[in-house]
Amino acid sequence: MAPYRQGGLDALCGIYALINGFAHAARADPIPYFPRKKLFTHLIDRAAHWRGDASFVYDGLTHDEIRYLTKQAIRFLSRKGHTFRATPARKLLGRPLSRRGDDDGRGAWLHEAAKLSHCAVILDINTPWLSHWSVLAQVEGERVHLIDSNGMRAVEMAACQPFLVIQRG
Repeated sequence: MAPYRQGGLDALCGIYALINGFAHAARADPIPYFPRKKLFTHLIDRAAHWRGDASFVYDGLTHDEIRYLTKQAIRFLSRKGHTFRATPARKLLGRPLSRRGDDDGRGAWLHEAAKLSHCAVILDINTPWLSHWSVLAQVEGERVHLIDSNGMRAVEMAACQPFLVIQRG
């Protein structure tokens, strides 16, 4: 029997995506002793407070909850002396993000965003069998490579919707 992994029994990919996103946004100037476990605990606590229960563990997180938890993470990390900010993905490159169906425009946007070393793009991934939060790593052709808590290495570009951007500094 194969061991269970994150995502096998829970739907905490949103919280993992945020933690991985903050770490990825700091890759050009890494944070020594990044408080990932304390941040994880803080985000679990804040998600339970927002919902009033722990249903997010098996239901996953909505867009509003990801926005709320991103703000909570920024405040938490600020108290630890680390400065981050978040912006909607559509504002990152100073031009609108292409809508679904415009694969060339979306591909160019994702490719350019992946090259920025001071930020991380949180992706909302949707396929017929999966609804998942992850982090953009790079783009090759029509495949988006991920920094992913569930072991996904890449996904088709058409399944990716850039949701928000975490920036260091």
